[in-house]
Amino acid sequence: MPNSGSPIIILGLGNPGIEFERTRHNVGYHVVNLVLDEKNGRLRRGFLRRYSYCVLTVKHHSLVLARSNSYMNRSGDVVPELLRRYGVMPDRFIVVLDNMDLAPGICRIKKGGGDAGHNGLKSVIGTLRHGDFYRFYIGVGRPPSGASQVDYVLSVPDMNELADINSACMRASQGILKLPYKPIAGVIEEINSRGT
Repeated sequence: MPNSGSPIIILGLGNPGIEFERTRHNVGYHVVNLVLDEKNGRLRRGFLRRYSYCVLTVKHHSLVLARSNSYMNRSGDVVPELLRRYGVMPDRFIVVLDNMDLAPGICRIKKGGGDAGHNGLKSVIGTLRHGDFYRFYIGVGRPPSGASQVDYVLSVPDMNELADINSACMRASQGILKLPYKPIAGVIEEINSRGT
């Protein structure tokens, strides 16, 4: 990634509103916030834009941090405008989201694949008409047998799980901040080779 002059776009998935802030489904928002905190950045909402964003300069490279202002199932609506505005191809586009197939505290990076039933990812893939982009997955675990998956992801984890999830979010944010310095393959290896 550092070899190209075009920006890197990071889109954190989540739901807007204070009632969703600390839920499992909003870890994508949380990772974006952690990157911004590290660099003293602040999201702003452009006139008539459906997303909030901040452009950071790290080692002469631009990182565009963005969050959709729509609900999760409309996450993809903002993607064409973001890619067009910054002249970015999908190989420099990263989506950050929750993943129930990973235990709380696990952070993984993958390129391509399906939506695995995740409505935000489904929206992004549907808008792009392909899934050939990077995903930073934050593990949130699965609900107990028989419990609603929707209620689970829209609820706040208990304190033990929250600590693990926050740790994974921190690793993802640090991985994002390394992208201007090293190839994405190196960041993937570093994060995916960890046990957590």
